[in-house]
This record gives sequence, structure tokens and C-alpha cells, in this order.
Amino acid sequence: MKPVLILFLVLTSASGCHKSGIAPQHTGKTSGDTTKTGGFSQTPPDTTPKLTHDDSIHLATFSLKPQIVKTTQSGKKLTLVYHEDVSLLFAGEGYLRTSAVHLHEDFSKSALAGLDYTTVAQGGNITLNWVDDNLNNVILKTVTDTSVNGHKMVKITVRRAFTFVKNYSTADEAGEGQKEFAARQNDVVTFSSYCYYNQKVYRPASISGNLVYSGGN
Repeated sequence: MKPVLILFLVLTSASGCHKSGIAPQHTGKTSGDTTKTGGFSQTPPDTTPKLTHDDSIHLATFSLKPQIVKTTQSGKKLTLVYHEDVSLLFAGEGYLRTSAVHLHEDFSKSALAGLDYTTVAQGGNITLNWVDDNLNNVILKTVTDTSVNGHKMVKITVRRAFTFVKNYSTADEAGEGQKEFAARQNDVVTFSSYCYYNQKVYRPASISGNLVYSGGN
């Protein structure tokens, strides 16, 4: 009887060390963003917007030269002529499928904001506080074929003048104002551009360029 009793005790002890039907549970986060719950990995979905091929070939790439503002004083008036010089690059395939390219200038982050300005329109007439953003109507531009890393591109270069005017109470104040403009180093003009084709407005691209004030009497 003793061998049988010993065998029974051994089997009873072994079965008590194992809980049948209960699997190990893992909670908490592993390295990275993957979370394990109940043994299954859960990765947050990627919500980053994806560019289609059609979108990408219509997205402008900018090339900027120094954005010069020439200042001159005449009595109580300070004239600031901003010489826009900006190039837009488009994939050749995309440009062929483009009806219009639009270009906007934003001076809100500069001392030019709020000042009256004039520009030259398509017909050669002078316009006040308005500039045509449709480059089909801009005469002061060039369109050339080019190549970037072996890819055919089209380059649109826009060079036009915005003539801003600021009036002061005295000539001395105008002279001091000119010095203040020359000392500014953080003024920027922000460009944004988009394409239009077949009733679709494509995603805009933007870039900011530093304004460099120069000149003196």
C-alpha cells in the first residue's frame, strides 16, 4: 500500500502546480508604439496624407534669389521698391497638364504690411494694391525647359516690382525711417503657389524668403 500512496501523493502535488486553461497575459507597451493586449499586437494606423502621382507632378518646387527692397527718400516720402525674383519648378509631365499656375505673395510678416503699393499689370497699366496671381496674365516672367537630376522640368521665373510708399510727417522722420528699414533683418515674404487643371485645384506649396533692404541718399 505504501508505494501506491506515495505515487498518489506525487500525482496530486504535480497537478497542483499547473492551472489548466489559463494563458499568460501581456499588458503594457513594447518598444515603439506597438501595444500588446491579450496576446495581439495593435499598431496605430498611419494617418499621414499620401501624395498621388498626379498630385506630386503638380506640386511646385521653389528656387529663391535674395529678395531685395531698394529704398529711396524724397522729402517726407519713403519709397520702397521690392524686386520679386522667384522661380517655380514643375515636372514636365505635370506642366503639360496644367491650365494655370497661381502665385501669391504675403507680406504680413514684414514692415511692408499695410503699406500702399503699385504694380504693372498685363496691359502695362499701373494697379494699386492689387497684383494678378494667375501667371498666365503676368508679362514679367520667363518659362524655360530644364533638367534636374536627369528629370525633365519646366522653370517659371517671375521678376516684377512692387512699389511701396510710406509718408512721414517730416523729412527727418523719413530719413530715420529709412535707417530703420535698413536695420531690419527678420522680415520675410511668404510665397505660395498652386496649379489648376481640369476643374481640379492642386495642393499648394509655400516658402518664405528674407527681405533685404538696401539703398540710401
